[in-house]
Amino acid sequence: MSKRTPGFYVAAYLKLGKVTISIPVALTGFLGYFLYKPVIDAAAILSVSGIFLLSLGSGALNQIQERKTDALMKRTAGRPIPAGIITVRKAILFSVICALSGTILLILTGHLLAAALGIFTLSWYNLVYTPLKRITAFAVLPGALIGALPPLIGWTAAGGDPWNLEIITVAFLLFVGQMPHYWLLLIKIGSEFRDAGMPVITSLFEPRQIRNLSFIWIAATGVIVMMLPATPIIQSRVISLILIISALVFLIRMFQHIYRGNLIKHWKKAFITVNLFYLVIILVLIADRIF
Repeated sequence: MSKRTPGFYVAAYLKLGKVTISIPVALTGFLGYFLYKPVIDAAAILSVSGIFLLSLGSGALNQIQERKTDALMKRTAGRPIPAGIITVRKAILFSVICALSGTILLILTGHLLAAALGIFTLSWYNLVYTPLKRITAFAVLPGALIGALPPLIGWTAAGGDPWNLEIITVAFLLFVGQMPHYWLLLIKIGSEFRDAGMPVITSLFEPRQIRNLSFIWIAATGVIVMMLPATPIIQSRVISLILIISALVFLIRMFQHIYRGNLIKHWKKAFITVNLFYLVIILVLIADRIF
């Protein structure tokens, strides 16, 4: 595809907004909405679109903030700003338009708290987590909060109380799930972060310790999922059984990847397994409301 075609620039701006992250973020936002109000109405479309646009704006702002570091790493050197495809000025404009549009759409749901939570999520990601990444290798701990907030936004946009135990449980599950996701990724790209001058856990722990710590978070994820049927979230016995079986299969597979195999060698299989497991759980939770 020619670099001057409209499609090329659309793809570049989507990449600037980290669309591969923004889509799952919007999905978890929809999960929160659907758990409280299992219908797809105008407010649902507004809330999911708003969360998606806010995520695009936040992702673009993150790439603006990290453009110099991105240029130093092979994994990120091809991003639109360091690659010279999109200027910083245009990236700022894109970020502002997306963030404002997303906020307005959340306001239009009629629940200002949902918009406030959206703004808080963007602020936490770009003003807290992003700077912390250059200070400490444990920035993932406060950073994991970002993954827990979209379902709260969706739930609130549907008219729910964000302090309700049901949605807090789902948010906590997504919070915990950020840990193995991030740590497994660092096994592959930790050296690039270190070469770019950023602190990483691979410089603090031996591979064996990283393996053990990763599995602790993985085990916690599986246990939380198996406990969901004991909460008011799950209404179907069949869904409860599916969750328990899925969690057991997940734990067995991850144990095989991490302990019986070589985590350094098979990190990609473990990484994909974690992400697929979360996708399955989200779809199962949605199915519980449908049936």
